[in-house]
Amino acid sequence: MTKPSKADLMIYKTLLKAIEQDKLRLYFDYVKLNRPGSKVYNPWEALLPVLIPSIIGLLLIMASDIIVGLIFIIVTVLASTYYFRKKIYHHLIERTKALIVSGYDNMEELWKFGGIVLVNADNKKLGCVAPEGDWKDFVVNNYAEYMIEKKEPAKEEKKHDQPVRSAPRRRRGSSNVDHVDKQY
Repeated sequence: MTKPSKADLMIYKTLLKAIEQDKLRLYFDYVKLNRPGSKVYNPWEALLPVLIPSIIGLLLIMASDIIVGLIFIIVTVLASTYYFRKKIYHHLIERTKALIVSGYDNMEELWKFGGIVLVNADNKKLGCVAPEGDWKDFVVNNYAEYMIEKKEPAKEEKKHDQPVRSAPRRRRGSSNVDHVDKQY
């Protein structure tokens, strides 16, 4: 890949700030991300939930009855479809998020592959879908305020030349205590 420009890196840092401050939401298309060619694809996660019940079911068919093995295969494949798929998607999301925040090049490669949607948390109607949309323009248009580096204001030193004003003192038992203006 080509080396990113300073502007691209600044936009990427802005993306990270927006994610960190929960102003930008990431949504994923599991089917697009969990396929060969994706950097976050793990073939074992797609294969093992079906392969293991099938092998155990075939062993049960050979060891005991055909009906017992087939029922085992059907029940475990259904269970893995509904239960394990949620776990697989959770791991897929974590890997994808980690890859997005790991570097500009990884973000670019994932974006070109597709399966990512960026959504403005303040206005959910504003979004950008990979790979058709331009994530850089989306970040610049929605999070430009994060592109400006804010420096902490320099602490002003008290000048010893000028006298320090203090608040007026109140006398105890004075009837006009409520009428004294406070000066800070």
